[in-house]
Amino acid sequence: MNTVRVRERPLNLTYAHNFSDNRTVLDGTFVYDPANKFSANYALDSGNCKLKYTYVHKGLTTFEPTYDVAKNTWDFAVSQRVYGDDTLRATYQTSTRVLGLEWSRMSKHPAGFKVKSIDSQWISMLCCWVDLWFFVSQF
Repeated sequence: MNTVRVRERPLNLTYAHNFSDNRTVLDGTFVYDPANKFSANYALDSGNCKLKYTYVHKGLTTFEPTYDVAKNTWDFAVSQRVYGDDTLRATYQTSTRVLGLEWSRMSKHPAGFKVKSIDSQWISMLCCWVDLWFFVSQF
């Protein structure tokens, strides 16, 4: 990784070449301040390019819109730290219309779950299950 300074802010550049599948990827990340970060990923062989902006609000909530240049689509992710070290993350891929939910838990006791994709009709049922799980876990 190489870092250059642009207006006194770091621009991190990475070049990776995988010899087994003959793939070359360029990554760049520009950190404007601790709450705002811009990143780009470009694959030389396929021409795929993804642009992502990350905004961290008060250190608890993260917003990540991503634009895929090759597909001309947007993906959105929002994550929220809850109950200390737990993180609830919601993603939406506009190209496939897939809504994803992920709950990760950082604790001594490995518990939690991860849902990679979910149909919209199951969202309310999942939210009720999560509320019930939190209620039961407090006893």
